[in-house]
Amino acid sequence: MTWSALVLAVMAGSPHAAGQEPSATGFVNFSFSADGMERTAGLYVPPDYDTSKEWPLIVFLHGGGGNGSNNGNALTERFYRQGLVRTIQNHPERFPALVAFPRCPEGRIWSPVPADPVQSDWRLEFHGREPVPDAETHVTAVIDGIIAAYAVDDDRVVITGYSMGGEGSIRYAALHPERIAAVAPAAGSAIFVPEDAPVLAGMGVWLFQGETDRISTAPLARRMVAAIRASGGNPLYTEYAGVGHGMANRVYEDAEVIAWMLDQRRGPSMQH
Repeated sequence: MTWSALVLAVMAGSPHAAGQEPSATGFVNFSFSADGMERTAGLYVPPDYDTSKEWPLIVFLHGGGGNGSNNGNALTERFYRQGLVRTIQNHPERFPALVAFPRCPEGRIWSPVPADPVQSDWRLEFHGREPVPDAETHVTAVIDGIIAAYAVDDDRVVITGYSMGGEGSIRYAALHPERIAAVAPAAGSAIFVPEDAPVLAGMGVWLFQGETDRISTAPLARRMVAAIRASGGNPLYTEYAGVGHGMANRVYEDAEVIAWMLDQRRGPSMQH
């Protein structure tokens, strides 16, 4: 099946129709549309993928240095430098799942942030107090497109990300509990949105933060964890002592973290 035919199948909303299942495995290009843009995401398809069962879906949101356009080919040299991609290459046995790698357009952040949020000094200087254009619809489009084209267990969609992607993942999860079972943000605490906590309390949450990070700060991560717990949730929190912003590899190389993601399911109140 050609990728153009796959896109037509996705747009037609034909999930798992006979003869329309993509057959390629490994890292492949996945085309979708959002905001009138034609986009291409990287997608990992496990080698034993078939439609006899439904598979978990992990969605990874990159950091701010990864924005751009890669229409037609997401599998660039930059793509293969990402820590989660390298972990999949080195340990494919840990990933009996589909893993999506969308790319954020230039000039946007992943998910909307309220005006004048509680934020780190670095983020305040970089973004100011006004909302920044976001790519929330792109995240939704790639999730819905993959669910339409592949045999996905939509109760096992987990979102994660690093830096801007960590911030985007926790905000997206709070805005879309009907889609997301769990969230695992890495260095994503440049902001703290208190009203997200009651929603996040109803799903799996594992925050990762470097103690000495000045971009995404440990004090804001701790405030979010405390707020989720005060709302009745049970978030996990890992803070790396003496570690700054560059800690993504420590997260995604940890087999326990990946196993946790694959063990998460959407709560009964959020299921269709």
